[in-house]
Amino acid sequence: MRNSWFFGRISSIMENIVKRNKILVVSAGYSFFTEPHVKALTELGYNCLVFNYRSGIVYTNPYMRKALRVFPWIKVAKRFTIARTNKRLLELVKEFKPEYLFSLKAENITPETINKIRSMGIITMNFYNDFINQWEGIVRIAPAYDYFFSPDHYVLKKLWGMGLKNSFYLPHAVETLFESSPFDKRENKYNISFIGSYNKILYPNREKFLLAIKDLGLHVWGTDEWYETPLKDVFHGQSKGLERFDIYRKSKIVVDINWNNLPAEGINVRPFEVGYSGACLFSDLVRADIKRVFNEGKEFVSFNNENELRQKIQYYLSHDSERETIARACYEKIIKKHTYQARMREMFNIVNSVL
Repeated sequence: MRNSWFFGRISSIMENIVKRNKILVVSAGYSFFTEPHVKALTELGYNCLVFNYRSGIVYTNPYMRKALRVFPWIKVAKRFTIARTNKRLLELVKEFKPEYLFSLKAENITPETINKIRSMGIITMNFYNDFINQWEGIVRIAPAYDYFFSPDHYVLKKLWGMGLKNSFYLPHAVETLFESSPFDKRENKYNISFIGSYNKILYPNREKFLLAIKDLGLHVWGTDEWYETPLKDVFHGQSKGLERFDIYRKSKIVVDINWNNLPAEGINVRPFEVGYSGACLFSDLVRADIKRVFNEGKEFVSFNNENELRQKIQYYLSHDSERETIARACYEKIIKKHTYQARMREMFNIVNSVL
């Protein structure tokens, strides 16, 4: 009897040693969030394995995705794929034996699967990097995780109101890509840049705001819908991959215009990427977190309407020193507090403090 207890105890200790610092990252394979998170975790000393939760023909084949929208009966193929994905994840968990499971959104991993993983003694975490427009998926899976992180206080307030004390604030971040300072030999090819999609319903302010500054040296990248607007002559097509960083590094000013047809407080990745690239960030004040994360007037320039945007851009284009001081202050804060490595350290500080 004592031997049985002893060997059982030894087996448990050995299993914990095998699991230590191993993280199974559940993320979409094509997502640009995957690599920087894994890189940051690896730099912090974690052994990472990535599981692509959006593999299979229903995700990778554009014709199948279109057919799913046109023919509802084909959705049985999607349900089958999701069930198979959840089964594969459980098999991989048993094989890899991680200490942590870290999901990046992972909306197709069911609460039942997460509960099974938790029952194995694995700590589960989810960073759901969308806002209230994804509330249906958020409220379905948030209760299943040990720790649920959101970049939006508005979402968190709703979760806290439901009694979900496993929910924590974690803003977006930026990947450290450059070996030298973005201010070294700065080209400043573009006066003003904007990168983003055109959608009159989702982003009703973008066209009118950008038209107000078009003649000041504006350059636009994004979806092809811009060709159907009065901004078509300053539109340069899509920016692909990391090309956006090159555009930001060659811009004096980059404008951020958010959607405002749904309530949200969190900011997207653009302010972090712009500031890290050394451009001067101009942002509307639609999202409350912009002033929680950055100091208004010192690390970014705010605007409330097109007239204010035009006046401030004219001022800062003619006052290089003041503009560069703001850009440098934003950059310094980002490399100290808002890199992916800093963010992952912050996440584990929360996990360890609660544990």
